[in-house]
Amino acid sequence: MPDFEDLLRQVMAIRGTLRAALIDHSSGMTVAALGPEHHGEPRWEPDGDTGPMDIIRATVNSPAFVAPATPGYVEDIVVTSANGYHLIHFVVTDFDARLVLYVWLDRLVGNLAMTQRSLRNLGQHLVAA
Repeated sequence: MPDFEDLLRQVMAIRGTLRAALIDHSSGMTVAALGPEHHGEPRWEPDGDTGPMDIIRATVNSPAFVAPATPGYVEDIVVTSANGYHLIHFVVTDFDARLVLYVWLDRLVGNLAMTQRSLRNLGQHLVAA
């Protein structure tokens, strides 16, 4: 079984990361999370206000993201807000993504492209474990 806490420590080591979480998006349950909670943090509860879970569900249920007759999936969702970048990276195995890595990244300190690349690498290691 993968060490989720170790994975999240590696995510937290990415420059500018304020909070990281591993979420089972089919149920909305947080598997593990690291980083200080903050008043402006997105809500993950399935019955909470509009937040990342609503964005995930709207995206994965939208035919706009799947080409006709071609298996497809969403790799990342990036939301830019006043309080930072909110990255949602789908951990994909054989076109099945139940887990997502969520990162709240400081806009002034973090590097969005490098963070996305790091999340892809960490997600691949999670699948291989």
